[in-house]
Amino acid sequence: MENLLLELLDKLCGAIVSLPLVLISIFVFDRERAKRKWGWMALLTLYLNAMYIVIGVPGVQYICWDPTLNLIPFQDFSARNVEGMVLNAIMFAPLGFLLPAYFERYRHWGRTLAAGFLTSLTVELIQLFTFRATDVDDLIMNTLGTLVGFLLAKLILRHRTAVYRGKKDWLELIVVNAIILLVIVFVRYPLMEVMLILI
Repeated sequence: MENLLLELLDKLCGAIVSLPLVLISIFVFDRERAKRKWGWMALLTLYLNAMYIVIGVPGVQYICWDPTLNLIPFQDFSARNVEGMVLNAIMFAPLGFLLPAYFERYRHWGRTLAAGFLTSLTVELIQLFTFRATDVDDLIMNTLGTLVGFLLAKLILRHRTAVYRGKKDWLELIVVNAIILLVIVFVRYPLMEVMLILI
């Protein structure tokens, strides 16, 4: 039970800080939508927080330059690598589902695919500063997973394609990601240490 609690604390510790900050920021951007859909944004924030931690976004004290690169797609079809590719697609499917649930802009598959690609590219670039490998296979499979999530959202939530009216949804999404990443890099580890002392 204690191990489960520590694992949950590890994955969601940053969300204790990032969730209120994100919710405040979306109310600043678009109060009307935030009032109606804050639950979707809370889910997106919790998901992004956990996802960035699982892929290994380091705290500031653990940042190092130790790049491992694979720029040749699909050169390894070992069972372990195929399993990793499938898990990468599964890990990004919630992004494809949650983006159109909150943002009208991302009810178009091309925009959601672009957002998934850019999020995955951000992850792969961050991994240049960690012990993890930066891999083109991950970029491809993460983007594919985003598309699968989008198709599930279309099927389950039955969103019509919205007529985009110039709202700055892309900027709001960048701000949300920036808040979460900054909290993970600068706040998560010190907060985790305090919480472990309290437990």
